[in-house]
Amino acid sequence: MILDMHVHTVASDDSTATITGYIDLILAYRQFHPFDGFVLTEHRTYTPGLELRRYWDEYGVLLLQGVEMDTNLGHLLVYGINERVLERFDLTKRMHDGRRIIAELENLGAVAVPSHPFRESVFGSVIERNFTEVAGIHILERYNGQNSDKQNERAEALCAQHALRGLGGSDAHYVHPAWFLTCATVFDDTITSSEELVEALHYGHYRPVTLPAVDATHLPVPGPVVR
Repeated sequence: MILDMHVHTVASDDSTATITGYIDLILAYRQFHPFDGFVLTEHRTYTPGLELRRYWDEYGVLLLQGVEMDTNLGHLLVYGINERVLERFDLTKRMHDGRRIIAELENLGAVAVPSHPFRESVFGSVIERNFTEVAGIHILERYNGQNSDKQNERAEALCAQHALRGLGGSDAHYVHPAWFLTCATVFDDTITSSEELVEALHYGHYRPVTLPAVDATHLPVPGPVVR
């Protein structure tokens, strides 16, 4: 199963993308390569009760919801948000304690993953310097579609050095092949819910991948994107 683990929409303050726009791109892309769905990881925004099942029913595209939290070390992708997490943490806060929060979230039943650890983040350099300084770390975003090759290579080397598991995500903010359908994660397990995603992240087999590009003339691209 192929899921993009890091996607933003207009619910984030720096994105113009919509869910239906991404789905149109996915349906066109599927004519050439398989792709199953994505996880919404809006910046500091989580919507309890958000109805995403209809996209599976109508389009066969799996949508799940996580969040991208802010810490004093950088951003965290958090999956498996539940009532205990929402009671314990203000997800809108910008300066959570990055050295402790990963273990705290895991104790509450969620999974937290430092995103783009070597871009606009010091998670990577802190872990390089002293692995034990960040409690509970066991997964890293290894491939990020907006990273440079060097930044992804450093994340990959850090995963290898400390036997960390790796995720892939596009970090998409716009409905455009330069932003979306670039990196993803291949799961051996079939995933249909956030609970199953958390279980797969803990116990399943998965790996980050760079997705094959498709000629933009075959995709419903809305227009040029300024980067």
